[in-house]
Amino acid sequence: MLNRTRFMMAAAMLVIGLLSACSGDDGTFFQQRQWNTLDIKLETRPHPIQAGHNEFLLHLTGPKGARLAVGAVVHYRLHPDDAWIQAMPDGMSDVFRRALDIQDPKHARLYVRLRFHGKKTQLEFNLSDASEHQSGGKS
Repeated sequence: MLNRTRFMMAAAMLVIGLLSACSGDDGTFFQQRQWNTLDIKLETRPHPIQAGHNEFLLHLTGPKGARLAVGAVVHYRLHPDDAWIQAMPDGMSDVFRRALDIQDPKHARLYVRLRFHGKKTQLEFNLSDASEHQSGGKS
């Protein structure tokens, strides 16, 4: 009987976890960008960004939605003179996340350095520019 109770509790926790993963959130995406064969989307949480810690998630996909997490390295910084801070891959989900401390949300910019298969690029996102945002929550 104890094993059945444990199984039911584990199953209930799994269902709750799956449902919460599929639920909406208060994040927003910026306009999608492309580099080489990659589609790049930046998501912020919360939205709009606020003074204090904000989470940044960079979503990478390849042609026709191919998953590409293996081999990509992503770094963030908030000012051109700051040191780069590595974003952490979120498992094998092609999402690279990091929380950063925003001092001035009205003038905030995010610089992204992306390395993939020996090539690298830098992107810049104006975090206070609403015209860069697109509708939609999770991808």
